[in-house]
Amino acid sequence: MFAYLLTAVVYLAVPIAAVFVMRGCGAVKWLPVIAGVIMYFISTRLCDLTVWITLFSAPFAVKQAAAVELICIFEETGRWLAMKYPLFNIRSSRSAVCYGIGHAGLECWMRGISTFGLIGTGNRLNREGLSSFIEGKTPQAADEVVKELQMLTDKGIINGIVDSIEIITNFGFHIALSLLIFKKMGEPKFKRRWLLLAIGLHYALNCISWVTSLSGIPLLSSIFGIITGAAIIILVYRLIDGRSVIDEILYPMDI
Repeated sequence: MFAYLLTAVVYLAVPIAAVFVMRGCGAVKWLPVIAGVIMYFISTRLCDLTVWITLFSAPFAVKQAAAVELICIFEETGRWLAMKYPLFNIRSSRSAVCYGIGHAGLECWMRGISTFGLIGTGNRLNREGLSSFIEGKTPQAADEVVKELQMLTDKGIINGIVDSIEIITNFGFHIALSLLIFKKMGEPKFKRRWLLLAIGLHYALNCISWVTSLSGIPLLSSIFGIITGAAIIILVYRLIDGRSVIDEILYPMDI
């Protein structure tokens, strides 16, 4: 229960902390933050709608897997469109970071709320016992419920700490991809390959997390997620000359 509480709090706290850091630098741009929230919501809903329409008769598990595979295309295309057109006025590295905060922030808050739902499930299990979950179910359905609850209860404090580190890494990952698209879009001739690279990097993180999750060891999946996310952040840092981007955020030319 403490592990789930820790991750839920981290999910909710990281976006707020990021806003305060940017505010401390005098770099908060609220319109790009709102743009990130809006585009994340639209991208994920369009992905889900596309999957449900094209795989209408498929089992739910298949639809869920397809959504995981396709979400990176919708999210990165949405990120690119938000920066390409002047509606959201993303014209500086500060704005690109704020877009990433909004994008990753909504995702964090949605997952944080979902984690509090798991805490509620744990409270019910502790209060009412296993019988309240399996009463009236067939033996096969009851067995599935027991397996799922066992998987949830196997999460210890170490898992909670590692998951919290992964949350922070994934948050930085979204900011990195926002800066990658923004900085490369500012080049004299923007090449579509940079959008494809962002999609590929996003897919790589999702794919590695999914593949390692098949091991049935959540801790292993989180560790690989941290390593992959950190590697992508370092790669993007090198591609966009991260030192100059930090200087641009801290010491903008228009001040």
